[in-house]
This record gives sequence, C-alpha cells and structure tokens, in this order.
Amino acid sequence: MDTGLKFDHIPSLSKPAYVNVPSASLSLNSDEQVFVARFPGGVRIYPQRIMVYHEVVNEEVDGILYSITYSPLSGSLVGYHGRAGRFETSFGVSGSMLNANSVLFDRATGSLWPQLYGIAVKGPLAGTGLDRFPLLWTTWQRAARAYPNAMVLSRSTGYNRRYGTDPYGSYSQRDSYYHNQHITYPVLHTDPRLHPKERIAALLADDLPIALPHSLVRRDGVVNFSAGVTPMVAVWDRNLDTVRVYEREVSGKTADFIAPDGKLLDAGTRTEWSYDGEALIGVLRGNSLRPVASMDSMWFAWAAFHPNTLIVPTP
Repeated sequence: MDTGLKFDHIPSLSKPAYVNVPSASLSLNSDEQVFVARFPGGVRIYPQRIMVYHEVVNEEVDGILYSITYSPLSGSLVGYHGRAGRFETSFGVSGSMLNANSVLFDRATGSLWPQLYGIAVKGPLAGTGLDRFPLLWTTWQRAARAYPNAMVLSRSTGYNRRYGTDPYGSYSQRDSYYHNQHITYPVLHTDPRLHPKERIAALLADDLPIALPHSLVRRDGVVNFSAGVTPMVAVWDRNLDTVRVYEREVSGKTADFIAPDGKLLDAGTRTEWSYDGEALIGVLRGNSLRPVASMDSMWFAWAAFHPNTLIVPTP
C-alpha cells in the first residue's frame, strides 16, 4: 500500500554510534522497550524509541552483515542476515506498507521485502527468502542488568528526531495504539482467535507457520512442541520477561523440558539449564540448545501473512 512516503524517507542507520550502559541509563527509563542482539564478540542493545524513527539498523560484525528491523505499526522485530539471493546488501525502508507492516528494500537490487514476511514480493529477487537470526525484546532495566557490558545504540545518529517520544504512543500505556484494537492500514486477512495486538513469538518450520502467544508461554513457563519434523521448546525467560525458542535435541535425543519453581530442567535427566540454552548443573552439563530465530510480532500482522497459523499452546 502506498503511504505517500518514498524510499529512505524513514532513514535506516548503518554502522551507527554506541554508548555504554551507564551512559545510556542517563536517557532511558527502566520500563522502556529495547531490542537485544547477541553478536560474536558482544551484545548490542537498540532502544525502541530510537528504532521507531529508523526501523532498520544495518550492522557489520567481523565482516558479516546483519540488519535489525522493527516495524512499529505491526510491532514486529526481526533480525536478517545481510544477504539477498547472491548479493550481500543492507536494507532501507521503502515507505510502503503491506498488512500494516513496513516494506523494506535491499540496496543491491531494489527488491521489496515486507519486514515480517521476509520474502521479496516485487523486483529482481521476487520469491526469494531471507535468512533470520534471533533478537530479544525486553525492557531497559532487564537488559542493563543482564548485559552490563553491552553497547547501546546512541541517540547521536546524525538526524534530528525526538527520541524521547514515540509518535504511536507507549507500550506502558494500555490505551495506546500498541494495545488497542485499531489497525491503521488494511490487511488481507483477519483472524479472531487472538486479540489483534496480542504479542506472539512467530516462526516458520518446514513451511509451517506457528504462533506462540507470550501470555500463554508466560503462564506455562515452558512449552514443548514439534514444528514439522523438528522438536522445539519455547521458554519464558523470567530474567528478560520474554519468550526464547530452541530446538530440543540433546546428544541425538529429544528432550522434554519442565519449569518447576522457576527452574528450567529437562525431564529425563533433571539437568538444570539456563535461559540461554546452556546446561549448567547435571549429567548434560556442557551441552547447549540451538536457538531458533523466532520473530516478535502483533498477532494481526502475522495472521494476515499466514492465515493457516498453528497457535501453540492451544488458547
């Protein structure tokens, strides 16, 4: 959908400046939303109130390209590797929308990519998909506590923006756009199984779309499920207050996980695991779970792109 905005009217950031956690704390409130990327060599944190004005940050870490992408109107956070087809590339914001989700463009070919969909819908690479990497959505207080040595995206971006405000409201205000039932642009499909703005962790496994509502994973603590042929587990990270998804194969065997008294254990050996997927105490100590690149999103946007989504666990 044409919004009247053109390519780069919303400017993406490339190789931006960072500050340390103590410096960032001077301008960030404890309950502000932030996005976390765990790169080789260190963690980087992206405040939502900066991302809402830029939507894409293009990074290069150890010679590898990454893009942190956020679409405000669909509340969707997705990490993409900087390769489109055979081209290494960064991404920008086209100004168009599909299913109230920002449409990106790659700078190598100009192909158009709905941010949440991750498949080009127009241009030389139409039909091509992008590879994802995991990002975490949490609050500043929790991120700063968990990652005190992280680098934090600086407000010194070179652009004159009101980074202390959000044009769409606030995640901490229950009557704001982020929580009400209003959807700004038309969508191709609606699904009443969940509230339209329900926060989900979404993923595709063997082409099967799956939605894990945050509220249900928080309620259960851990959800074991199979996505296609791959056994997975969704864990409620009590430290970061968010969903983490992993493949649950350990040493060639499928593990079932439980969460008694807030601890993460595999039921077979009672080994204790961290929320980062590392076996800490028990016979499986030293093993690790493979993270799954799930995506945070509002339900309405994911359901518009994927009408046959399986909701896990069943509401």
